[in-house]
Amino acid sequence: MRKKDQAGRRGETSRKAHKPGPKRRRDAEHSRQLILNTALRHFASRGYDGARVDDIVAETHLSKNMLYHYYGSKEELFVAVLEVMYERLRGQHGKVSMANLEPVEALKRLIAETAKSLLRTPEIISILNAENLYKAVHIKTSRKIRMIYDPFFEDLNQILRKGREAGAFRSDIDALQLYISLSSLVYHYLSNGHTLSVVMRQNLLTKARIAERIRHVEEMILRFCIRPELAARYLR
Repeated sequence: MRKKDQAGRRGETSRKAHKPGPKRRRDAEHSRQLILNTALRHFASRGYDGARVDDIVAETHLSKNMLYHYYGSKEELFVAVLEVMYERLRGQHGKVSMANLEPVEALKRLIAETAKSLLRTPEIISILNAENLYKAVHIKTSRKIRMIYDPFFEDLNQILRKGREAGAFRSDIDALQLYISLSSLVYHYLSNGHTLSVVMRQNLLTKARIAERIRHVEEMILRFCIRPELAARYLR
């Protein structure tokens, strides 16, 4: 009986020893984030082809085996980076409540948050430019990225519906086309800001010029959405 008790205690001790504790889980999460953040910088500055796993590993001071344990391959690591970028781009939207705002104010908030998200995440421009060269082959493998946009379009459609019901918005606005226009008006300016600054012989990337651009985009989007006869009431 004593031997069985001792064997049972040894088995229990062995199971406890193999169960990862809080510190080990924290260390694993720290390693994952370290690899991900380092990879993000490398993919943003060098593109998918230029970024090398060996360089990412060297900067993190972790082993290549650990990187592959967490992310499987360079391609899977790039997909994980894309998912983080999209979460940062659209993630802030979920933190901004628009349910109690009037439709025009809600649309203004949406425009401002879209612009701020791109400004807060400048790496996404380089990474998405690289991904478009690959015709979105990596993004196609991520169900998570597609799901990130679902709540955004639910809110946008709700804003447009409330605007129509209040008599403030046109009745023929397509939410998808509206978002693409909004995103393009900001994205193009930021992604081409350096070359445009040289061609136009002025720095278009100062805080003042970017703020001016955002105001311009807001007015364009609002003028498109608001019924013409009501523009003077809302655009002051």
